[in-house]
Amino acid sequence: MRARRRGSRRFGRLQFRLLAWFLGAIVLALAASGVTTLLTSGDVETPTRLVSKHVIHQVAKTWDDPAATDAYLARLREDTGMDIRVRRDMGALPRRARLRPGAVVFEDGNMLVPVVRGGVVLGALELRTAFPAPQPWRVAVALAAALLALGFAARRVSKGLARPLEHLALTATRFGKGELAARTGIEAIPRRWVAEEVRELARAFDDMATRIERVLLDQRELLAAISHELRSPLGRARIALEIARDRAGGDASRPLDDVEKQLVSVDTILGDLLASARAGLSDARRETTSLAAWLRARLAEEEITTRLEVAPSAERAEVAIDGALLGRAIHNVLANAVAHGHPAKEPVVVVVSVAGERASVTFKDRGPGFAPDLLPRAFDPFVSGQGDARTPGSAGLGLGLALVRRIVEAHGGSASARNGEAASGGGAEVTVELPLASSVSAAAGLARGREAS
Repeated sequence: MRARRRGSRRFGRLQFRLLAWFLGAIVLALAASGVTTLLTSGDVETPTRLVSKHVIHQVAKTWDDPAATDAYLARLREDTGMDIRVRRDMGALPRRARLRPGAVVFEDGNMLVPVVRGGVVLGALELRTAFPAPQPWRVAVALAAALLALGFAARRVSKGLARPLEHLALTATRFGKGELAARTGIEAIPRRWVAEEVRELARAFDDMATRIERVLLDQRELLAAISHELRSPLGRARIALEIARDRAGGDASRPLDDVEKQLVSVDTILGDLLASARAGLSDARRETTSLAAWLRARLAEEEITTRLEVAPSAERAEVAIDGALLGRAIHNVLANAVAHGHPAKEPVVVVVSVAGERASVTFKDRGPGFAPDLLPRAFDPFVSGQGDARTPGSAGLGLGLALVRRIVEAHGGSASARNGEAASGGGAEVTVELPLASSVSAAAGLARGREAS
């Protein structure tokens, strides 16, 4: 669940970065447009500005002859349809209109253009319009509205880019955890919502997942067939061995005991290999059960003496487990303790506790503990108490704890090992952590909700 949250935050940041980039580009474009307008507004002679200069120049030439000025403006009104008047009373003009030549002032919805001659403002031309003056706050509101609309569009685009990638990453995570049937379902998503490049990536992932699933399922079927074919002659050999022991009797049967131990060892190795393959494929048939109650029943089946200590907070803890697979892991931990020096008559202490959304089961033995150089590799395959189990003469194959880790990880948990405190008797401590059933259900619900959205 924490991994899903981290993935969600990671892609949430991606969506935020995309949105920030889009908004930054929009703001930069608006700023560049405004700066360009300011820098070029005094240099570029637009047709409107040229016409305005011509009109003001003609009015300034006839300013001293009001009749000629009125006649000129009358012709201009007749030709253009614009309602233009002359304002000669300087005292009645707005104060700001006399500040500098060339200033355009709006008054009561009308535009005032000063008439200048020789650098002196003589009066103003009043162009009566039906439009209100472009007040600064209105311009700001218009720009804000435009930015909001563009920001909404940018958010849709960034979400359309980030969400398919998030869906693809979540599918890859599910597949990596052993859910071999996990697929992106990209073909069911409308084309307008997913970029074609992302769609091609999703198709490639689905094709890869299909091929890997086929290979792994073929491997499982092959292992099952090999197990059946090997265990049948093993069973017949053990029966023949019992018959031979009965006939030999006495000391003559001792070599046969060694043969039986080897046959049992081969049978155990086959069981471990099959359980390991099953755990790796996450073919776990989980059922929600009380961890404490299940452990009491499971430990009672072991020939190894144990003492179970359950914290009060862990009595009602429920986990979703495959009893057969996890039982195999429990057996391997206990067998590993006895095989590496734990006194057979002393119980292995099993402590159950709960912290947050995980339950912990710690196995404490009274053996010599892990060698310091082997402790970091305790759960690696082919590592035993004598070092590399693949070395001739080594006892065992070193698959016991490796299988424990695979089974626990198939349940969404983790396994760790350390040496106990000398004050408490030393020995090895193997801890198995499992997610509580409530957290597993919540994570599954979150994943389904993300896929649906």
